Amino acid sequence: MFFDIASISIGIILLLLRVAVVFLLYFFLWQVVQVIRRDLAQTSAAPPLASPYGQLVVTSSGQSGVAVGKVFPLNPVTVIGRSPHCDIVLNDSFLSSEHARLERRGGVWLLEDLNSTNGTFLNGFEVTGLTEVHPGDAIRVGRVELRLEQGAA
Repeated sequence: MFFDIASISIGIILLLLRVAVVFLLYFFLWQVVQVIRRDLAQTSAAPPLASPYGQLVVTSSGQSGVAVGKVFPLNPVTVIGRSPHCDIVLNDSFLSSEHARLERRGGVWLLEDLNSTNGTFLNGFEVTGLTEVHPGDAIRVGRVELRLEQGAA
């Protein structure tokens, strides 16, 4: 009985390579599951703290990728635009870097277009100067439509 050492060692090497490939495949799948789990945990994180001034709720997102129903808490002066320096940043190519300002004065919300290219609209009408906004009103900037919801202040 003659054993060929070369064929046995090649067989063992092939077996080890197969085991390594299976291990790497399961490791890759485990990493994918971890990334998905982490992303889901971040998106289901607690909603932003409610603002006493109110909030803007996305009712139509256009092509911005913002989820319908997303809530943006308001400050006494809130600037909407594409710039990362804005209070509400929307990724919409129809938005100017600083598109519109929503300001609370004397218990009343005032909306102002900041010389944007495509205009700001309140309930379907273009805003040309300081315009009063009331809870339930629809504000459209670019292709994104937001609804004003009143806070406690």
